[in-house]
Amino acid sequence: MVEVLYFADFKAITQKEKEIFKLSENKDLMGIIEKLVESYPVMEKILLELPERSIKDTISIAVNHSIVKREDWDSIKLHDDDKIAFLLPVSGG
Repeated sequence: MVEVLYFADFKAITQKEKEIFKLSENKDLMGIIEKLVESYPVMEKILLELPERSIKDTISIAVNHSIVKREDWDSIKLHDDDKIAFLLPVSGG
């Protein structure tokens, strides 16, 4: 099981600060994203480039409180008790 932490728009969509998900067979980031989109379909437009369904470059991903470099996204394997956060760009003035 992994814990997904919700911030900003993600927290507003889910109405939760965090949620536990069972790991998929492949135990990668796309597996968790697919579970998020299944539970919260509106997240598809936020997290994924369509139609290719790749993770948007504007998203930052943290695993166990460390930001993962984009070039490492495909190679990350998740483990039980990992904490994952998907972060949106900060804007304002």
